[in-house]
Amino acid sequence: MPELPSVEIFKRYFDSTSLNQEIESVEIKSPEILVDVSEADLEDKLLGQVFVESNRYGKYLFTHLFNDYFLILHFGMTGYLKYFKNEGSSHIRLLLTFKNDYKLAFDDMRKFGKVWLTKQPDIFLQDKNLGPDALEIDYQTFKNLITRRKGLIKPLLMNQNFIAGIGNLYADEILYQSNIHPLSKADKLDKEKLKEIYHKMRMVLNEAIEYQDKPYSLPPSFLLPHRHPKGECPQGGALEIMKIAGRTTYFCPEHQQLYK
Repeated sequence: MPELPSVEIFKRYFDSTSLNQEIESVEIKSPEILVDVSEADLEDKLLGQVFVESNRYGKYLFTHLFNDYFLILHFGMTGYLKYFKNEGSSHIRLLLTFKNDYKLAFDDMRKFGKVWLTKQPDIFLQDKNLGPDALEIDYQTFKNLITRRKGLIKPLLMNQNFIAGIGNLYADEILYQSNIHPLSKADKLDKEKLKEIYHKMRMVLNEAIEYQDKPYSLPPSFLLPHRHPKGECPQGGALEIMKIAGRTTYFCPEHQQLYK
């Protein structure tokens, strides 16, 4: 599933291709992706409009229309955006054609992505009960939130109601960079370790964005290029694999300390 770095890259791509262009036609090729909006209403609110800006929150992309509606996209497991004129796209679920004859496709092979339309993005976020965005939260808020929790640290980092934007891959990387075992208990981490997690979280996510969210292209000092069976820790030694909260987890038992 696309994590925060992917959605930030999609946002920048959207901004560079699709702002301030009049929407001439709307094709909804997979109506099942629409949530709380009908095909007719979506088409009515989009036709003749232009996107004036976009915002990302966690794993959601909010695209703001001139009429003050927000088209909200969640990319599921395989969703992405494609701006094109002639070459087409493989698994189009929503297709917008602009007046310049270019098109913007919401492409999603597995159809787990979703689309909403709202005039109240704050209410949408409240209804989703999302925690603060992982790149917007300040350290004090992060510390206050995490010190109230007694669960394992990895599932907590992936909990979108706690903090929005981190998934399985980057949770592994953040904990590796922080030298913390993924089975550590959140309430056993002192303020220095919490500060370490916070700063490594920001570093990892920003680095992932810089590297276009291509985990295997990250610097060799990162876990993710080595995150495969028989992979080795960048600092030496074998990586171990286990299931935590149902998710495959890679870690280095030699360099990641367990707090319990």
